[in-house]
Amino acid sequence: MRSASAFVVLLALPLCTAVAQGQVRSPLKRGMPVVAARPTCPSAATPRPATPDQRRRARELAQRAQQSAILGDRTAARDQLRQATALDPANPDLAYQLARAQDALGASDDATAEYCRFVALAPSAPETAEVRERLASVSRNTTPAVPDNIVAPFRTGLTAYDAGRYAQAQSAFSSAIALQRDWADAYYDRALANAALGRRELAIADLQQYLRLRPEAEDRATVIARINTLRGTPPSPGAALGLGLVIPGAGQMYTGRPVFGAITLMAAGGAVAYALKSGPVTKEFVVNPKDPFGNPLPPFVDRRTETGHPHLTPGLAAAGAIAGIAAIEAFVHARHMNAVERRFGAALEPLADGLAIRLTLR
Repeated sequence: MRSASAFVVLLALPLCTAVAQGQVRSPLKRGMPVVAARPTCPSAATPRPATPDQRRRARELAQRAQQSAILGDRTAARDQLRQATALDPANPDLAYQLARAQDALGASDDATAEYCRFVALAPSAPETAEVRERLASVSRNTTPAVPDNIVAPFRTGLTAYDAGRYAQAQSAFSSAIALQRDWADAYYDRALANAALGRRELAIADLQQYLRLRPEAEDRATVIARINTLRGTPPSPGAALGLGLVIPGAGQMYTGRPVFGAITLMAAGGAVAYALKSGPVTKEFVVNPKDPFGNPLPPFVDRRTETGHPHLTPGLAAAGAIAGIAAIEAFVHARHMNAVERRFGAALEPLADGLAIRLTLR
């Protein structure tokens, strides 16, 4: 049994390195897209005019708010100004005072809303320049949040890719791109998923789009090198067949399917281990006996049990069948990959008045 284990280990060594190399995946990019900032002051409807009685009551509340502020009760001052602006929403002075009161309490969002209302009501007031500068500062310091409906499919794609579910990852990244067309990192990640699925032309297109959206990318040289690698020679069906016949699973590794190759190797190794397993073997042999005087007696068949390899023939046959079937599968898969690569083509053709693109679909 030790010899069988040693044989399986030796058989596995050439492919183990290939499996490890095949499973090294480029890291995904996880950056969020640049979302257009919403205007600090959205358009507001024209406020209704107040009646004389409402304006009088609003002035009284504003005076009470000033008294509350002098006494240090900022919350009461803010609440009274709220009531005043509700009575007279077209009064810019009340809007400005309420904005200052909100600022004093640290309610920056509410203060911004009131400052916006003040600018809309009194665009030429003396305080407007200072208020506009404050609003511009708020806009510069605020990073717009990416909507959840855009982030959700992107995160699904990240999780699926990390788990090796490349088809699901490709679909999720496509959904994210459909919602945010200028998301460079999503194109890059979809390129990796397409490459893992063997869709090299689609991967190249996504990487090129990534570079168009991010022309100053720090990894530009690396991405260009990856594009050139993807444009390399497709796998040879003959090489896939030959490798698969020499080492079970090597054809799958050669065609970019390390997991399938590792499973094939383990199956063939298990069959070889079974073939080399020691056990009792019954052997028959002919005995030619003689009598005490040396005269020959009739021969007979005897049996004895020895230690041997009783499963050698079926085990090796199973290993050979696994290697042969896997090699043929790798050959067929390589031919299919070449057919897909040649199905679509594009070329520039000179014309009398310029250039034309010739597309071929076979």
